[in-house]
Amino acid sequence: MEDTQNADLCRRIAQVRVETFGARGKSAFAKALGISPSTYDYYESARVPPADVLLRMATVGGVDLTWLLTGQAAQAPVAADNPILQRAARLLAQSPQAAAPLAAFLDLLGKAMSFPEKGTADAPATADADAAKPQANAGEGKVAPPVTADRAAWVPVLGRSAAGVAQFWSDAKQARGVTQLADLIARQGRREQVQPMTVSSADGAAQGPVWLVTLSAPDADDVVEFLAAPGLKARHADAFALRIDGDSMSPDIRHGDFVVLSPTAPAQDGRAAVVQLDGQIGVTCKLFRQAGAGVHLLPINEAFPSQTFPADSVQWAFRVLARVRV
Repeated sequence: MEDTQNADLCRRIAQVRVETFGARGKSAFAKALGISPSTYDYYESARVPPADVLLRMATVGGVDLTWLLTGQAAQAPVAADNPILQRAARLLAQSPQAAAPLAAFLDLLGKAMSFPEKGTADAPATADADAAKPQANAGEGKVAPPVTADRAAWVPVLGRSAAGVAQFWSDAKQARGVTQLADLIARQGRREQVQPMTVSSADGAAQGPVWLVTLSAPDADDVVEFLAAPGLKARHADAFALRIDGDSMSPDIRHGDFVVLSPTAPAQDGRAAVVQLDGQIGVTCKLFRQAGAGVHLLPINEAFPSQTFPADSVQWAFRVLARVRV
């Protein structure tokens, strides 16, 4: 089902490109999106673009974002002269780098709007006991193992990590009001879906079974996804996970994979790590290497460039303890 939806999205992306730049306009469309032609080829053939790229596609192509994502027109189209749309357009025109945080906000808003209000007639009445009951895996008809009922064995998925070129805020004021990953780590419902995953440990240690648990509504820390991973949790009680966006670490760590990290497991030279730099938009996953006063962030995929930054610009760097994949 998901593969079919992804294929339909890729066809709509190709349609937007053809209607905007013509049958031979891949390079022109990629340039307008601010990405390389090779990266765009991925999006038109197989890979789902990140939210900010989808937003730019809809803007450049002059199409409805709802249609681009789902194939269906928005139920209530907003007039082009809507003040909010005009304000967003001015913001993107003046600061193109604001596309990513704006897209992230829209994602969060969309998720919030999709959940029924507590106490409404549409909200299912559930008790804590219901949350502990094993549920069937989507599409498989199998009962989830009891380990998923043990909340203490859950590793929270706190966001996403880019596996591409590190991007930065041009002005510190633009970062105000954006929730920092460090805040979620420090703070550190009911199940909707349980999905089996495969896990590969960075140090070769046995990790046991891992399941992706998706809640029907955010928990008290606004987290929706968890990895039920007793083996990982037993070794790293403060572990958390991030979902990877991009292919710079492919084939070892692919787009859509989860990486498991711990604040007590700092980055090590020559090993994959997730790094937060001063002024950076989000975080990035790369091979980590420190040399003197510099830190080198190296991709595995040769199509992506290496980057070097001052060592004192690193806010934190945690090594990848495990990679988890569907």
